[in-house]
Amino acid sequence: MGRNLFGRRQIRTSEAAITADNVVKVLSSAYTIHQANRDEIEYLYKYYKGWQPVLERTKVIRPEILNQIIENRANQIVNFRVGYTVGKPIQYVSTVSDDDASRDISRLNDLMRVAGKPSKDKQLVEWMMICGLGYRLTLANNELLTNRNAKVPFEIYSLDPRNAFVIKRNDVANTPLAGVYYITDEMFDGQSTVAKQTFYIYTNDGDYFVVDGWQNGKVIEHQKYSLPGIPIIEYPLNNARLGAFEVVLSLLDCLNDLQSNRLDSVSQFVQSLLVAYNCELPEDMTANMIRDAGMVVLKSNGENKADLKVISETLNQDQIETLKKDILAAINEIVGMPSQGNGSTGDSSNNGAVILKNGWQGAETRAQDFEMMFREPEQQMLDIVTAICNNLLGMNLDADSIDVKFTRRNYEDLLTKSQTLITMLQNDKIHPQCAYEASGLFIDTQDAYNMGMDWYKEQTEKAAANNDTAVSENVENPTS
Repeated sequence: MGRNLFGRRQIRTSEAAITADNVVKVLSSAYTIHQANRDEIEYLYKYYKGWQPVLERTKVIRPEILNQIIENRANQIVNFRVGYTVGKPIQYVSTVSDDDASRDISRLNDLMRVAGKPSKDKQLVEWMMICGLGYRLTLANNELLTNRNAKVPFEIYSLDPRNAFVIKRNDVANTPLAGVYYITDEMFDGQSTVAKQTFYIYTNDGDYFVVDGWQNGKVIEHQKYSLPGIPIIEYPLNNARLGAFEVVLSLLDCLNDLQSNRLDSVSQFVQSLLVAYNCELPEDMTANMIRDAGMVVLKSNGENKADLKVISETLNQDQIETLKKDILAAINEIVGMPSQGNGSTGDSSNNGAVILKNGWQGAETRAQDFEMMFREPEQQMLDIVTAICNNLLGMNLDADSIDVKFTRRNYEDLLTKSQTLITMLQNDKIHPQCAYEASGLFIDTQDAYNMGMDWYKEQTEKAAANNDTAVSENVENPTS
């Protein structure tokens, strides 16, 4: 069986701030904790890719029949959760009724698209689902200072959590003090190959350090940067920092063992043992000779009739299939995976019943939980991006007036949502903006409401103008 894991550790320090005087000391202590996290992240990443404990499986009885079957449900869980949550690009919407703010936020969405943020989000969330943590680095695009043809004023990177971490103050707020990422170079010193590590550290006081090594390292660069906050931001999947399939590792291992033993049973049936009863074989005849010849001539020993029989016991496949389904059902229920059944409920028109029966409601609940955890670090990223856009492009973005919207399942059950909107708009005691928000039809409710009101005003003015023209024509031509 595999390892028992219980989530990644937070890296904390008792220092009030990280400065040039204590950065190497704090880094040395933090890296020790990071190494423990890194070992677990590496294990989970290899598990996701297909290296699983069943590959080290052994047998004592008939060791030549040894199947090592990997039914990689961990990969399936991660891919489903990533596709379900960020399969469509994350959008930013305005929380205020301001046309200028809506236009700037629309432009921000375009900049994010050009910067490739949807694919960066997928990389980030994939790491979150694998190991419970993701890290994002956001920097100003320095090329824009010298090259005005640069399209995007910021750069976004999704960091490998095996080579990145955030150091927090040991207080009630867990205040981030520094974001760290490092690279490892293999160098030849003349006698052997050695690994050289270089650490890049951003603090919340605007100090940027480059440290050569973590153990007895030294600062080789120190400068200031002007971004608000720490540009390396930690995205935890949950408070325990558990990966999406980490809580069912033992069940996944059981499933692999079950499938491997199942195929072993088939192989052993095909390669059944032959037992000789009450017979003497010639001294020069061996079991291999009998197998190669395909037949044998037996001679009875006295009154006992000679016989050959095959041992052919197999597992009960119906019982094994029942056990497998039980394990799969437990895995799906724990991680929030929907059923892969046909979805029949007896009433095909009742989409809600299908969703509840097949486990899609559980998947939606997990996705909503993910959104809650994702919003806070995403807001920290927006603080940096809006500051860069305002400084380099002269925009007037306010991060506090921007909300994060996930476009998942926005176009399902359109008829019900449309009927809800129509019914609420016909009620003169409900404000139209409340109707737009309650219907769930639109990603950016504020923008959709503004467009709707503008269009309604435009159509009303056109209708009034047409009526005035018709009245005028009737007055001028009363006999027409």
